[in-house]
Parts: sequence; structure tokens; C-alpha cells
Amino acid sequence: MREYLIKLVITIIALYILFKITIGSILNTYFSKIEKLTNQNQRVEIKEKILQEMKKGSEKENIFSNEERIIISNFLQKLIDELNIKSN
Repeated sequence: MREYLIKLVITIIALYILFKITIGSILNTYFSKIEKLTNQNQRVEIKEKILQEMKKGSEKENIFSNEERIIISNFLQKLIDELNIKSN
């Protein structure tokens, strides 16, 4: 019975360590990202970064490249055709 308990304890410890190394580290990264979003200062920093990027984008003469324009135009045309919207 004593051997069984020792093997059981060793197995549980090994499984716990294996869990922490594999899945635990992945969960910790997600928890840290969620924690950043719950922190008021981090949200303010993220908001400021987004506003800075929006300002940079609005200062550019062209937001999209020629290839992006063609892709978006084709996509919007397909949407219009599928919805049967007729423009004046």
C-alpha cells in the first residue's frame, strides 16, 4: 500500500509539472493579456496608440495601395450585385 501511495504522489506531481509547462504557460499568457485590458492605465495607453495610428493614417494622401483598392472595389461590387442594390 505504501508503494502505491508513493507512486501515486510521484505521478500526480509529474502530471502537475507537465501541465504547468505546457498548458499552464499558454494560459498565463492569455491571463496576462486580459489583466492588461482590465488595468485602467493600460487601456488609456492602448487608446492613445490607436489614436496615434489613426492620425498617421489620416495624414497620408492615400490610405490604400493600388492593389488594395482593386481588391476592396471588387469585393464591394460583389456585395452590391448580391444584394441587388441599384444606384441612381
